[in-house]
Amino acid sequence: MKIRSVGYVGVNATDIGAWREYAEGVLGVQVQSDSADDGLLLKVDDYQWRIAVHEAQTDGLAYIGLELANARDFDTALEELREAGVTVRVGDDEELKTRSVRRLAAFQDPAGNNLEIYYGPTIDYNFISPHGVRFVTGEMGFGHAVLMIEADKYEQCHDFYVQQLGFRVSEYTTLGPAEVCFLHCNRRHHSIALARAPVTACQHIMLEVEELDMVGQGLDRAQDTGVPITTSLGRHRNDNMLSFYMRNPSGFDLEFGWDALQVDDDTWVVSDWEGGDVWGHRGLESLLDDEK
Repeated sequence: MKIRSVGYVGVNATDIGAWREYAEGVLGVQVQSDSADDGLLLKVDDYQWRIAVHEAQTDGLAYIGLELANARDFDTALEELREAGVTVRVGDDEELKTRSVRRLAAFQDPAGNNLEIYYGPTIDYNFISPHGVRFVTGEMGFGHAVLMIEADKYEQCHDFYVQQLGFRVSEYTTLGPAEVCFLHCNRRHHSIALARAPVTACQHIMLEVEELDMVGQGLDRAQDTGVPITTSLGRHRNDNMLSFYMRNPSGFDLEFGWDALQVDDDTWVVSDWEGGDVWGHRGLESLLDDEK
């Protein structure tokens, strides 16, 4: 399967107003006037949107959208999923309008996380950040998502993402109590990471900015508005990203970072790394253990 990026994510929220304030006031993303099922569409670049916030009874990750280049790749991916026995639902016209794509198909990974493949996103070139933030996206997609996977489903999910969906392993590590596998589908060090954990849930999503000062300014805005900082400013040893983590209004974390390493598949060597972070990121190792 030729997935080119994680193009978008959807989150469920019990407090849409809190998300609007957080998105504009802290992240510096643009809130679209259009609604997404009584929610918000958040714009970070030329794409019409990258994060959809849906009003719901419970908070959490709703779905992850996997972008394909064209109709041929979409048809091939759909056929491969069906041949593998994966239950797939093709999106109807209303869903295509809501997602702003030409075609869409929805399914689940072995742990029950909702995934969508799609092609033909709407691009409108109208991004204006209320705080002058510029995000690193383009062919690398919106950012990344780290999924906690219940222990008895972890190996199945690993094989599903690698063998069925075509993600490539960047590296493995153990972070606190969790075994973690980092997966890429383009130059971004990881677009998806899977962590063996007591429960299945989204641990965090990530947005990358173009300049170091944008991270510091984002940290100031988060602290000024009382957003919980769950992991202090620091630099990762594996992907080199300088970042901090904060709790978003849907109850999981958002990493806000800069200067992540990019992968060259011609020279990249898969490793099993040890040693934690270069500096900072205090509190990170305990996060994957929060749901016990």
